[in-house]
Amino acid sequence: MRSITVPFEILWADVDPLGYVYYPAIFRFVTQAESTLFRSLGYPDARLLAEGIGKPRIHVDARYHRPLFLHDTGRCTLVVTDVRHSMLRLEFELRRDGETTPAVTGHLVCVFVDVRSRRPVPIPHELRAALAPERAVLATAV
Repeated sequence: MRSITVPFEILWADVDPLGYVYYPAIFRFVTQAESTLFRSLGYPDARLLAEGIGKPRIHVDARYHRPLFLHDTGRCTLVVTDVRHSMLRLEFELRRDGETTPAVTGHLVCVFVDVRSRRPVPIPHELRAALAPERAVLATAV
């Protein structure tokens, strides 16, 4: 499935009084990765909204394996793991630079909805095609 990796840095506003990353910062980093992914596919949030479509989260989950601290840097990787009629599941991990195991893993589920009726709608066909796994092109002998 489609994936993207973006850098992050834990800044002063991202930590609690002890210097540990504050949980909303994790979801901000994940949202930045998601936004970058959708923009790279030609579907920034502004386009979806202009088309009358929103994608609210209906489930968010995070598991902390090791703490992240003030001034840590790393990468947030986001992977599309399930695309259904109007639902999308994205898994993520945040990995500190220089480490081989993730500090945080989790997933989120969003549903595409009509912004007026707030009822589920199909994921736009063009976006659904862009979210599909990248396919290798096989060369044929002439």
